[in-house]
Amino acid sequence: MDISSHRAAAQSSDPEKKQGGNDTENIASLEALPSHQRVDPTKLDIKDETGQLATRALASGPADPVLSKEVLRKVDLYILPFLCVTYALQFIDKSSLSYSSVYGLIKDNHLVGQEYSWTSSIFYFGYLIAEYPGLLMLQRFPVAKFLGVNIILWGGILMTTAACSSFAGIAAVRFLLGVTEATISPGFVAITGIWWTRTEQAGRSALWISFLGIGSFVGVLIAYGIGHITTGSLSAWKYIFLILGAVTFLWGFMFFIFVPDSPLEVKWLSEEEKVIAVQRIVANKTGTKTRQLDQTQIFEAVKDPAVIILGLISFVNAIASGGLSFGSLIIEGFGFSAINTTLMNLPLSTVQAVSQFGCGWLARKIPNSRLHIATFAMIPPIIGTCLINLLPSGDKWGRLVGVWLLGTYPVGFMAILGLLSTNIAGSTKRSVASGWVFVCYCVGQISGPQFFKSSESPTYHSGIVAMLCGFILNLVLNQILRFHYILENRRRDKLLEGKSEEDIAAMTRESEAQGFEDVTDNRNVSHPAAALSIFDLGVVN
Repeated sequence: MDISSHRAAAQSSDPEKKQGGNDTENIASLEALPSHQRVDPTKLDIKDETGQLATRALASGPADPVLSKEVLRKVDLYILPFLCVTYALQFIDKSSLSYSSVYGLIKDNHLVGQEYSWTSSIFYFGYLIAEYPGLLMLQRFPVAKFLGVNIILWGGILMTTAACSSFAGIAAVRFLLGVTEATISPGFVAITGIWWTRTEQAGRSALWISFLGIGSFVGVLIAYGIGHITTGSLSAWKYIFLILGAVTFLWGFMFFIFVPDSPLEVKWLSEEEKVIAVQRIVANKTGTKTRQLDQTQIFEAVKDPAVIILGLISFVNAIASGGLSFGSLIIEGFGFSAINTTLMNLPLSTVQAVSQFGCGWLARKIPNSRLHIATFAMIPPIIGTCLINLLPSGDKWGRLVGVWLLGTYPVGFMAILGLLSTNIAGSTKRSVASGWVFVCYCVGQISGPQFFKSSESPTYHSGIVAMLCGFILNLVLNQILRFHYILENRRRDKLLEGKSEEDIAAMTRESEAQGFEDVTDNRNVSHPAAALSIFDLGVVN
């Protein structure tokens, strides 16, 4: 049943209801709600960019389940594919340096010593410098349009890598790539918070993040195919950058044109459906986005222990990620040819895709499990790094299995992105927290490759040990963060002691309104940041 027919059916059963309605009629609908569910529109201070949609959504009470499901179907259909494909392209493009390393990029660009390590690290210097300015622009400008422009620029810059013939040239290009890609992940976190409820965000985030693995798998196949090109005047590694860059460039225009910035601008939703789209996220208590900068929220983010721990987790996880830019060189060091080295990356990509999607699915199905799942996801990489370092050099297949086991580590970063979108309220605080997490991510990505010393090629003992330390610290920090949330839950539970169910319901309604008034999670009267939003399923106790 579509929305119009469902509404017509509802009206036929209640002749006093009018179809559609203006703001006054929607506000008047409060009279039909129990007193503890009412929000007084005259007392609202809406700062959210959805404006009147937010007022109408708050005044209308909970969204109709049938209509909400129809709106969700449309959101999944029109927005989710763009997030998935873009994230896959981002990972393919990031990995292009690793793919190209065995096809002559190092030789043709005359890279010596630690210069290849720096070509990997310098990407994240650009990322680091652009992170906070980019986040401020994300808050000031339409999210989807801003991201679309960045995707177009990153695709164009990636193609210019094929023109490089020296360390200086490739370093400059990699730096600019970091600048253009810096806001993609934070932007996707923001988009996820705008369109999906807490319970939906875990699965949707897991899906688009799992396309890292899909992108890795597809990228390996593309690199393997390009490696067979023997005609033409260009080296195989140059075709990798030209082809991948062109695809991303064209995709950026599609993203710019078709992805909406907020429910206000959507052409594939009716006016009533737009209100329902906002109604659906009222219970998130985070609103969508506010373009005003609030300095008090900056200080709150800096002092929040959870934000600090999230940044530390991001750092140690990124050390391993930075090291994997040497993945192809490590595998080649086992004795495989350039072509077969590329092919041997396929199982690693498969492990990445399956583990990310599978862990996201488990986080939705098992209450209070997300940080536990992220913790257990560190065990295979710990075993893998031990196999790579401890098995004899002649056991190339055993050591190769160790490389494949590294593929579950991105689950740790997936958990961080989910927490950013669901746990932190207040647009400025969320931007500062996201910036901190991604600054730590950049520092880890810069540091990781530096542990891989050219003098230790092809075993890279120090680099593998650094990855092992990162995995162990990630595991420990996950549990520290979970313990912090448990304590925070207990503190908030005490605030509810002695209150009636009606009082709690009234606090919940006020909390939902505060989400659109740009109130932070710490100041919101009943924001369930401590655990409900972490696991999207229930309270830790």
